[in-house]
Amino acid sequence: MESMESQTKQTMISWGFMGGLGVLAYLSFLTQLFHSWIRDEEYSFGILIPLIVVYLVWNRRTKLLNSEKSSWLPGLILVLVGSGMQVFASRSGTLLLSGVSFVVTVSGIVGYLFGKKRLAVVLGPLLLLILMVPLPSYAVGQLSWYLQSAASTASGAVLGFLGVPVYQDGNFLRLPQYVLEVKEACSGSRSIFALLALAWALGISTDSKYWARVLLILITPILAFVANVIRIVGTGLVAREWGSLAANESLHTFWGLTVFLIAVFGLVGIQNLLRRAVCKSA
Repeated sequence: MESMESQTKQTMISWGFMGGLGVLAYLSFLTQLFHSWIRDEEYSFGILIPLIVVYLVWNRRTKLLNSEKSSWLPGLILVLVGSGMQVFASRSGTLLLSGVSFVVTVSGIVGYLFGKKRLAVVLGPLLLLILMVPLPSYAVGQLSWYLQSAASTASGAVLGFLGVPVYQDGNFLRLPQYVLEVKEACSGSRSIFALLALAWALGISTDSKYWARVLLILITPILAFVANVIRIVGTGLVAREWGSLAANESLHTFWGLTVFLIAVFGLVGIQNLLRRAVCKSA
């Protein structure tokens, strides 16, 4: 009885010590991360990811408790590697590197305190934490530019196919009564990141095969792109019939949310199809 109480106290002390060091080491990173969630609409979904991770870990509690608990010394190496990455990231000001460092450090702590088998159970949810960190601004700018160009070209082609007279001038779609500009906010990068986080959560929350999880994540950017094209084409159809009504902010926001929900339901549907395919192949 005394030995069990002693082990419990040692575990609590270890958790408290490592947790305290973790807070001190990553306080600046977590503060910057919170500010980016609040100020940048592109990554406002990031505030939900830690909550999703907690839910996914809780959902695996039975498997976690049934796994063997032990001390895994290589976990300390991961902690040291993660800490070294954080030192470099704090000096270079790279938020994404701090995010990777944070995941490596937390994984090392879990592995050291609870063992390799329990780490394997929660590693999938922990890796999801990387998606809560914004990409560097230059990377987002490049991605948005490519997505803008591709979405403009695809939307112009679809509108032409539907019989709408349209002339594409870069990221401008010139219609008879309206000029539709595909802005950076309409590039679809925001929905891609949010849907990738959802795809990751869906993939690891079910007992799917590894290939099905990877395929679901690979399909997600395509789905997000198609949804964005539907959004632009829908706006173009409104502009053809009612002209400047397409610029109405409330209508634009409503249509954007509707298309995003369609993409979410589409992602869930694809996940169900992949799960059925896995069941049939088993």
